[in-house]
Amino acid sequence: MSTRVLVTGGAGFIGSNFVHHVARTRPDWEIVVLDKLTYAGRRENLADLEGQRGYSFVQGDIADPAVVARVLPGCQYVVNFAAETHVDRSLYDAGGFIQTDMYGAFVLLEEARRSRELKVFVQISTDEVYGSVEKGSSRETDALMPRNPYSASTSWSRAPPTTTVPASSRRRSSPCS
Repeated sequence: MSTRVLVTGGAGFIGSNFVHHVARTRPDWEIVVLDKLTYAGRRENLADLEGQRGYSFVQGDIADPAVVARVLPGCQYVVNFAAETHVDRSLYDAGGFIQTDMYGAFVLLEEARRSRELKVFVQISTDEVYGSVEKGSSRETDALMPRNPYSASTSWSRAPPTTTVPASSRRRSSPCS
């Protein structure tokens, strides 16, 4: 196996569908799923992949540098789905959102910066970072206007080229987008 992808938050609804897509379309790839298995992550979402050649599951937190340092090396691709979600939850526990969505993304980016094999880092976010859209839909070039702790914490890692992922990639020649 020459191509290795790390999918964080891969036991969640969207992440697990992505993992299944990669397993189906790239059967020669090694897929490493890192998931904390909180309220949103369910190991059952990936049960049919257990025991398959090239698939491995690691229960852990993206905000734990030791765990990330163990799973990211050797990966050519990282796709970060890991996030605390749901606006209502963010209103009562903003700290958890900051820890996972901001600090966790930072930990991943720091390890990505050290990696020599990494080709692409993809940060998945939410349309909530653009605020309310009365008509039509948002574009990636629209201004960020988060309206709650959930969208604010994910907008940190989704910000335009002045901060975070894009800035880290320019400043340190990392393949992050």
